[in-house]
Amino acid sequence: MIRLVLIEDEEVFRLGITTAIQQQPDMEMVANASTGEQGINIVKQWEPDVVLVDIGLPDISGVEVIKQIKIYRSNIKVVVLSCNSSQEIVTAAISSGADSYILKKNNISLILEAIKTTYNNKSLFDSEIIKRGLLSLLQKPKIKGKIFDDHLTEREINVLLLIAAGLSNKEIGQKLFIGENTVKNHARNIYSKLGVDNRINAILKASELGYISNTVTQVS
Repeated sequence: MIRLVLIEDEEVFRLGITTAIQQQPDMEMVANASTGEQGINIVKQWEPDVVLVDIGLPDISGVEVIKQIKIYRSNIKVVVLSCNSSQEIVTAAISSGADSYILKKNNISLILEAIKTTYNNKSLFDSEIIKRGLLSLLQKPKIKGKIFDDHLTEREINVLLLIAAGLSNKEIGQKLFIGENTVKNHARNIYSKLGVDNRINAILKASELGYISNTVTQVS
C-alpha cells in the first residue's frame, strides 16, 4: 500500500486527487494540507511513502517544502504537481530533492502512474518539461573537445545511473559506499564533461550519448 500526503492549496484539485487516489486498491491518502507549513508538519506526523507537492503555495514555496521534507527524511519520495513548467522552477525543485515533476493539466491516470513510478525508485518527468530541457540543451554552444571527447569514468557512470533513478546525493553515497561530498564532486565532473548544469539536462545528454537507456520515464 502506497501511503500519500497531498500538499495543495486549490480545494477542487485537492478533492479530485484525493478521491482518485482513494479509489486505488494499492494507494491510501493519509492526510492533505493547503499550506506548506501545515504540509511539512503533516509529513512529520504521518511519514508517508510519497508526498504530492504543489509549487505555488500561499505561505512558502513548494521548493522550500520539498527541501524541508528531504532534510527531515530523504527516503520520502516527492512528486511535484504544478502548472509551472519553467526551467528555473523545475531545476530548483529537482535540486531541492523532487523525484518527479508532472504538470497538473495531465489526466489522473498519468498522475497515478507518476506516483507508482516514483514509489518504485524511478523518476517521471512531464513530456513538456523534457522537451524544454532538451531545447535548452541544444541551444547551448558546444565546447570543443569537452562534451564529446571527455568520457565518463566507470564511477561517474554509476553515479549518473543513480541520478537518473531519482536518488538524492545522500542516497547515492549510501549505495556506492562513498561520502555525500564525493558524490557532489562526481556530479560536478559529470555536468562539466556533458556540458550541462543540472540533473535533467545531464540525463537527457547522457541518454543521447548512450550512457543510460530507459532510465528516466517520460510522460508521452
